[in-house]
Amino acid sequence: MQNFSSFLCRLCCLLLISAAGVPNATALQTKHLVIGVEDIAYYPYFDYTRNEASLSKAILDRFAADQGYTISYVALPIKQFSKWLYENDIDFKYPDNKRWHPATKDHKAESFSDAIFYLRAGTVVLLQDKDRPKAFFKSLGMISGFDPTLWKAEIASGEVNILDDSSTKVLIKHLVNGLVDGVDIDIAVAKYYLESLGIKQQLAYSNTLPQEIYSHQLSTIKYPKIIQQFNQWLAQNKAFLEASLHKFHIPIEQPVLQASE
Repeated sequence: MQNFSSFLCRLCCLLLISAAGVPNATALQTKHLVIGVEDIAYYPYFDYTRNEASLSKAILDRFAADQGYTISYVALPIKQFSKWLYENDIDFKYPDNKRWHPATKDHKAESFSDAIFYLRAGTVVLLQDKDRPKAFFKSLGMISGFDPTLWKAEIASGEVNILDDSSTKVLIKHLVNGLVDGVDIDIAVAKYYLESLGIKQQLAYSNTLPQEIYSHQLSTIKYPKIIQQFNQWLAQNKAFLEASLHKFHIPIEQPVLQASE
């Protein structure tokens, strides 16, 4: 009996030594992450309606691979965006941003990552219209479900009409054909869909209309610790993030004072 007790004691010591040699063993266990994404095409940032590489997919897939997770994406209707984490069986939401939510008690339960990358909110126009005064703009194209943050006063007064569509490509076609005076969209997205239409035309941000720098973030209710892990990964992989922006021909936007994180 004494020999058996001695054997058990030695076995326990060996197990403790083995466990000590594996740093953060729990964190290395594979976990499947389900990310809710918008059911629209906003390439090169994302287009989860097709199984095709995009900036956000490259980043999220790389994070999952580096941390030992598996990952899947569920395309959800953008008009139900604020309810995704509460009414759908998902773990995370992308893209997200704190400024897109009302300051309600419910949303205080959500955890947001640091900025993954920065984008520019502005009005894209034909190159010859880039210096037109604000009074020139009577109709604007906008993706269905997007919030016209920079035009709320003009819309409320009836000075500006919004033509919305779920197709980014359709909005760019409207701009080229003169059906709208501008489209509220990121310039990299506008140029991609213009090229996909085979149209030789130059686009630019309006110089006379307001612009805003904001970020894409990852959010969750269930897994705030994974958000912390993601933040650490972002900080350690700046070179990969910058290289990914270059790969997808996206200009690197710098955060500015009062930029929405």
